[in-house]
Amino acid sequence: WPRCYDFTTPVQVRNFVEDFKLTTCLCMLRRFVLDGGSESSGWPRVAIEAALAVCKRRCVDVDDALDEALQPAVSESEWQTVSAWSLKHPGKRLKPKPREARESPEASATDRATASTATGAASSEAAASLESADEASVLAEATAVVEALRKRLPQFGLDGLQNIWVLKPAGKSRGRGIQLSARLENILDVGVGKGAESRWIAQKYIENPLVIQGKKFDIRQWVLVTRWNPLAAWFYEDCYCRFSFADYDPAKLKNRYAHLTNNSISKHADSFEEQRDETMWHSSMLQAHLASLRREDGKGGIMEDPWLELVQPRMRQIVQQSLESAQDAILPRSNSFELFGYDFMVDDDLQVWLIEVNSSPDLSSSTSTTRGLVKDMVEDLVKVVVDVEKFGLRQSRPRRKWGSCRTASGRFQLLEPQRRRREEKFGRIRKDAGQLSVQGASLKLRRPRRGEQPGGPDQEDAPQFSAVALLAAAEVEAANDEQPTLERRGGSSINSGDPGELESDDESGASSNEDD
Repeated sequence: WPRCYDFTTPVQVRNFVEDFKLTTCLCMLRRFVLDGGSESSGWPRVAIEAALAVCKRRCVDVDDALDEALQPAVSESEWQTVSAWSLKHPGKRLKPKPREARESPEASATDRATASTATGAASSEAAASLESADEASVLAEATAVVEALRKRLPQFGLDGLQNIWVLKPAGKSRGRGIQLSARLENILDVGVGKGAESRWIAQKYIENPLVIQGKKFDIRQWVLVTRWNPLAAWFYEDCYCRFSFADYDPAKLKNRYAHLTNNSISKHADSFEEQRDETMWHSSMLQAHLASLRREDGKGGIMEDPWLELVQPRMRQIVQQSLESAQDAILPRSNSFELFGYDFMVDDDLQVWLIEVNSSPDLSSSTSTTRGLVKDMVEDLVKVVVDVEKFGLRQSRPRRKWGSCRTASGRFQLLEPQRRRREEKFGRIRKDAGQLSVQGASLKLRRPRRGEQPGGPDQEDAPQFSAVALLAAAEVEAANDEQPTLERRGGSSINSGDPGELESDDESGASSNEDD
């Protein structure tokens, strides 16, 4: 799922601020490379160099950075330089917020000097672009860094070019209170400042969504959980897509109809009634559309059915993993079940992302798509609960050969049937495991006697007991064993006196060869 941060936790707020700054530098560098490093990028050289320095540090491996002095991912001076410029309109300087103006006198002398340098660069047309002499070398270095980060960051694609984030309030549904922003101070004002009375979640906005007919969409997937231990999750084979009412445009963040796909949001748009049925697709229509894209499968071929080969299997995997992560935190109750509504998105690379999981999902017949789909799903839900799981009919759950037996579950399919079958065999073991305990007496470490550690507790170990010394000796021995030796037929080897001459075991000095 796209990375998220809970603003009720100070640690996660700090992590979000660091993530936001790092992503801003990456977005600026990506746009610079995308524009070819030309003067049309509009950003001053000092901003490009600051973003490049930050991204270069991200490419350093953790093992290589252990011996270096600890430093922030983005220094204050680097952030003052980069954040002064707009990612949406390259070359345009952003107006500082009142909060920034109040905090600027508290910056260090170095930060103020760097900020004044950036201000002077903004007013100078000559400093608004890279010098032509160094442009090629800077562009080459920036391109290499961007490609290195593309391989290192699993969410590189969705970061986009504007660093947009979604703010979601807790305790609300149907898209209420959701906000989009690409300014750090605005996000903190809502999540930590004046809006702190509510619980807010910041989630990275997917800036590379798969767009169909100019509109973005998400997928609503139903999942029925009938048991938590062992986990019994039923995945409904059919689902539906919800399209935004307006065309997708990342440059217009205030247009809710272009970015939110909730039907409760779209129904307030003008002329919605005339286009109501066009805002949803059955999964079979999405399946046909994905097949028409003729995407490569990564092996030189073409995927005949990306829905069955890539998208739906990934959705199943995400559902299983998400339920497993919450399995131990939920108290199991007999004869109870819950229906969840999973919201997925697909990006332009056909990667599947989990947006959120909804309890008590909407089951209204809002369009012609859901009118028939909801009715069939509810009927199949009763089949699973009553006919398969025997809710209310017997005290103990039925144990079957899940995965190989026939179940009248309709379009619901049990996830990981072999796992449920295996875990149901060890119910008694799980019951007895709660009675396990550790018995015994604790040991107290005695103090060293006089003479045992004459050099003190920090003295290095003797060579025959030192792990460092033993590892060094092993490396030397391994290096000696790897020295190549040349051997010829007849027992010839390299002469230790002259490595360029070969000596023979034959007294006459001539090599014996039976083939001669």
